[in-house]
Amino acid sequence: MTAIWLVTTIGFVLCLGFVGGTIFYFLREALNSEDASRIDPINSGKDPEN
Repeated sequence: MTAIWLVTTIGFVLCLGFVGGTIFYFLREALNSEDASRIDPINSGKDPEN
């Protein structure tokens, strides 16, 4: 009886790891910080235009 709870717990933790890893991977791809600097480049020492 104890072995079934151990296997269930290990399986549940593995499933949580897969789901969490998948969410983390796709959020990291969607929130790519390189896109922000490519779309709106940082003013590199130039005078502002206002």
